[in-house]
Amino acid sequence: MDMAHTFGLLAALLILAVAANRLSKQTRVPDIIVLLLIGISLGPILHWVNPQTFQGAIRVLGTLALVLILFEGGLELRLRQALRYFPAGLLLVVLSFGLSLALISLVGRFLLHLNWTDCLLMGAALGCTSGTIVIPVLQQINTPDPVKITLTVESSLGEVIAVLMVGSLLKSSASQSLITGLATDFSHHIVISLAVGVAAGMAWFYILPRLVGQAFINILNLGVVLGVYAIGDYLKGSGLLTVLIFGVTLANLPRTPHMTRQGARLLAFHSEFSFLVRSFFFVLLGIVAQFVSRGYILPILGILAALVLARYLAVQGSRWVVRDVSREDTELLFWMLPRGLITAVLALEIVNDRGATFGFLPAMAFTVVMVTNLFIVWGSVRAGKRAQLGNAAPALEEATTLPSVEDAAQAAAAPGEA
Repeated sequence: MDMAHTFGLLAALLILAVAANRLSKQTRVPDIIVLLLIGISLGPILHWVNPQTFQGAIRVLGTLALVLILFEGGLELRLRQALRYFPAGLLLVVLSFGLSLALISLVGRFLLHLNWTDCLLMGAALGCTSGTIVIPVLQQINTPDPVKITLTVESSLGEVIAVLMVGSLLKSSASQSLITGLATDFSHHIVISLAVGVAAGMAWFYILPRLVGQAFINILNLGVVLGVYAIGDYLKGSGLLTVLIFGVTLANLPRTPHMTRQGARLLAFHSEFSFLVRSFFFVLLGIVAQFVSRGYILPILGILAALVLARYLAVQGSRWVVRDVSREDTELLFWMLPRGLITAVLALEIVNDRGATFGFLPAMAFTVVMVTNLFIVWGSVRAGKRAQLGNAAPALEEATTLPSVEDAAQAAAAPGEA
């Protein structure tokens, strides 16, 4: 492909990505659906792009997008609000991920005949909702802050838990029990990530004001974010959790007015850059997409049914702790069960480690990503209609209010007075 075609294709992708993002507010269709369809058209359907070219880059690009989105999500979390709704998000992620893990493991055991460790691996990869989908979609629809914060906490923690669990399962030794190994790895990852994230956030908070106004400060901040991820991962913590804590720490330390403006500029820069990386990732994911063969139709239907049932039970079990919202508003909690970037990345990681045993997993993960994102479309449409009805209610109430006796008397007397 010559340079004209290469840059023409990149230009078209960027324009379509921005257009899909803008139209998502009117159509309620998440831009990820459009991006995946573009990739499927370029790769499996039209064969304009060779999928093998991007197999090595997709994992790096996916991890980069996840790092940027978690940092951005951390910057937008205020501890006072987050702690208020944290119990709801924590209970939702524990129930949703735990039930998904258990039910998918049963499907893997009885329909795919995997051993229990491999069943847990598959359940961990497919069991978490995606912050790379949930957080951008919540920015595009009108929904109460308690629901937004609950879903943000759930999706962010869910991705971190999934990464930690898959990593622990892949590294678990035969001499150590599964539960002991998971408990040890989780506590180690959390302590290291918390220490590195808070320390880095406080250090960068005091260094950053001395650099305000200098050129390329946003690029420098991006380098610091990637460095924090690398340090957390190198020290055997969770790089993703470290970045999330780093962002939360920066957002909740006391700021002067000029640092508030600088923080807004940093957030805008990271938002645009993460949009760019995320857009290319999902297009590439569509290009390398694999579809399940006939032999796996029954297992994939079982997995999708398990995800829906797990989500329903999790929402019903946690609804009582979601504060300050009506029962109708909590309906969005059910529809927000998308799988996305982390599901694809973990599926590839498992295949790279376990080989032919999980040769079916990338195709299954892609199918799960596509179907679960269709639920978001329906949930977004319902949220939009509910918001329109909510806005129309005050006007309707005012128009249908009966006049008082005094108002009626004044209205009757007005012509005579004139």
